Amino acid sequence: MKKILVITDTKKSSINQCNALIDNYSKRKKTKINYQIIEKKGIHFLPNFLIYYYLLIKSFIKINLNFDHDLIISCGRISAPYSLFYKRFFKCKNIHILDPYLFRNRFDVIIIPSHDNVEPTNSKNIVPIIGTFVLKKNLSRDSINKFSKLFKKKKIVSCFIGGDGKSSKFSRENVINCVSKINNIDDKFCIVYCFSRRTSAMIKNTIKLKKKNQHLIFDYDEINPYWYLIKKSQFFIVSEDSVSMISDTISSGKPVYIQEIDSVKRKIRYFIQILQKHGFVRYYSGKLDIWRYKPLNESLRVSKIIERLI
Repeated sequence: MKKILVITDTKKSSINQCNALIDNYSKRKKTKINYQIIEKKGIHFLPNFLIYYYLLIKSFIKINLNFDHDLIISCGRISAPYSLFYKRFFKCKNIHILDPYLFRNRFDVIIIPSHDNVEPTNSKNIVPIIGTFVLKKNLSRDSINKFSKLFKKKKIVSCFIGGDGKSSKFSRENVINCVSKINNIDDKFCIVYCFSRRTSAMIKNTIKLKKKNQHLIFDYDEINPYWYLIKKSQFFIVSEDSVSMISDTISSGKPVYIQEIDSVKRKIRYFIQILQKHGFVRYYSGKLDIWRYKPLNESLRVSKIIERLI
């Protein structure tokens, strides 16, 4: 049995990325998983190399000698110095998800999304992935029965809407344009809107006001059919700001349409271009077509690297 230490910040997305990778590995090998969640404190506002040296200095005073893990998997900026610190003292292997922002050539494996355009210092330890790792949620039988009754027997078009953030910005006109095109979809389909944590009140209220009465809405804080919809929908329309929701939907192998928004970072547009090149997505123009592609499972592909590593 292999022992794996997961080190992350407090973001749910960081924990999910690590768990998605471990989930695929654990299906083939027995593992024991421990977690170290790092809450952001004063020291963590410093650059990563200073956090690393702080840990080294602190270790001369006191160090935990009970470390017996075979591998560290870390995700998030502030977890990287801790991963490298443990690797140095305990001679274990380590994998970091996203750019560690320090001493890249000292990590065994660094997993970086292709659209991040990180210049590697040692290309042999850089593993590029498309999008993000997908941690699929298993639904209970009760949830499946409840959602199947709710959506009846119509074919489903799921509309996943992100929101404003550091890398994206919606305007009201942008939202109205999106809803008007969705309203033109044939009524033989069941249209379902799902929101993310970032979806603003303006976006939600505009959709509620402009959508057709029979179209359904599920807020992020309400009962959430998200994973049921990924399994059962025939089509997806996803706002281009959300790398995670796009990654989740292309794991289905079903047509994924991208709804363009007013303002989005260049690297996200580059991410969409990569997906278009591989035939995963198309921009939504108001028409639904069917096309096929092999479902993307990057966590399965990369989990095989763990086997070779440990």
